[in-house]
Amino acid sequence: MGTGSATTSTRSPTCEKPLRRGRALLLAESPLATTLGMTLSGTFLTAMVVGFEGGVFEVGLATAAGALGAVGMLVSNPLINRIGSRRRFCLITLGVVRSLRMVISGLPLLVIVGWAPRSMYWPLVGCVLVSAMFGTAAEISRRSWISDLVGPTERGRFFSRRVMLSMLASIIILPTGGMLLDRMPRTGGQPMTALAVLVGFGAAVGWVGWLLLYRAPEPPMAPPRRQTGLGQSLILPWLRPRFRPLLAVAGANALACSLAAGFFDIYMLRHLGLSWKWIAAVNTVGQLAALAAAPLFGRWADHSGARKVLNTSFWCKGIFPALWILVAPAWWQLVFVVVLVRAFNSAGMICWARLSMNLSPPRNRAAFLAASQAIVGAGGAVGALAGGTLVALLDRWDFSLDLGGFAVVPLHVVFLLSAVMRVTTIPLLRYIREPRHSMVNAPDPDLD
Repeated sequence: MGTGSATTSTRSPTCEKPLRRGRALLLAESPLATTLGMTLSGTFLTAMVVGFEGGVFEVGLATAAGALGAVGMLVSNPLINRIGSRRRFCLITLGVVRSLRMVISGLPLLVIVGWAPRSMYWPLVGCVLVSAMFGTAAEISRRSWISDLVGPTERGRFFSRRVMLSMLASIIILPTGGMLLDRMPRTGGQPMTALAVLVGFGAAVGWVGWLLLYRAPEPPMAPPRRQTGLGQSLILPWLRPRFRPLLAVAGANALACSLAAGFFDIYMLRHLGLSWKWIAAVNTVGQLAALAAAPLFGRWADHSGARKVLNTSFWCKGIFPALWILVAPAWWQLVFVVVLVRAFNSAGMICWARLSMNLSPPRNRAAFLAASQAIVGAGGAVGALAGGTLVALLDRWDFSLDLGGFAVVPLHVVFLLSAVMRVTTIPLLRYIREPRHSMVNAPDPDLD
C-alpha cells in the first residue's frame, strides 16, 4: 500500500495548512484513545479478571488475548489498498472497537443483577481478542497516516509529544480509577459498579476521538505499483534486509517483557496486599517518570538514532523485573522507587514507532508496520501465556522457598526469568541499521 507522500519536500503554505491541521487532530486524538485503552488494560483488566473469579493464569490468558489480537493486523495492508483510504479504514475499525467496549462495560452489570461472575470471563476474553485485532489494525493505519504528515527527522519529537499526551491521560485515569475501585459499591466483594463505569466512560471518550479522526485530513496515498494481496503483504517485510532484524529484535524483546509485564498488578494485590488505590498510585508514579523522560528520548532519537536510545533502555528495563523480587510485604514502599525505571517505557514507544517507519519503504508501508506489530503481539501473547502457565504450575506443585526469612513465591521465578531473557536480547540491537537521512547528527560509520 502506498503511504508515503514526500514529507520532506518543499511544500507551499496551501499544502502545509491541512498537514498542520492533520497533525494537530491526530495529537489531540491520542490521549482520548489512551483513555479508551487504559480502562481495559493493566490494572483495570486485572481487576475485571479478578472480579470474574480469575487468578494469575486467567490474568495471563486475558493479557495474551489482547496481545494476540495484533496478529489480525496482517490483513490491514490489502484491506487499506482495497478501501483506498487510511482514514476510512481507521473509522471502520475503531468504530468496531468502541462498540465492543460498550458491550464489555455491560458484563459487570450482568454480575450485579445476578449472573455468575465466572460465566463472564470467556465473553471478556473473546471481546478483548476481537477488540485488539481491530484496534491494532487501526493503529497501523494511523501510523502510516502520520508518516505522510511528519518528516523522518521530526518523528521522534512528534511521537514524544504523542506519548506525553497519552501519559497525561493515563496519569489522570489511573488514580481516579483506583479510587473508584475501592470506594464504589461492591457486588460479592468485587468492584463491579466501578468497572462498568470505567469501561463505559472509556468507550464514550473513544467515540469523541473517533469524531476527531473523522475531521482530520489525509494526504493522498502513493499508489502501489501493483495491487498487493494478503500473501504478498505477509512476505514483503521479510524480503527487505533492513527490516528483518527489526522484526527479530521486536519479537524477542516482546516475549521477554510480556513474560512478567502482566503480573505486577496481581503481585501487588495478592503478595504485597495493596488495595487498588495504592496499586493505581504505584502505576501513576511510573507513568509520571515516563512522561518526564519522553521529550529527552524523542530529541535523543532524532539526533543520534533510535538504536542508541534502545540500547540504554534495554539495559535498564532488563533489570526491572528482577528488582520486583526485592519488594517484600514488610517494605512494600520500595515499589515506588522500582517503578521509576518505567521512565524508559516512553523510550520504547518512541523508538519502535520511529524505527518501523524509517526502515519501511513508502509503498506498502502498512504491510511493514503491520508485520512489526504482529510480531510484537505474537511474542507478547506467548510470553504472557507462558508466564501465567508457569505460575499456575508452580502453585500446583506448592513451590515455596525461604531464604533467611525472605519468602520466594512463584511470581519471583517468572520475574527473574523475564529479566534474564530481556538482557539476552540486547546484543541483537547491533543488527538494526537506521538510514542516515533519519538522524539530525552524523551517524556512526557502521550506520548506513
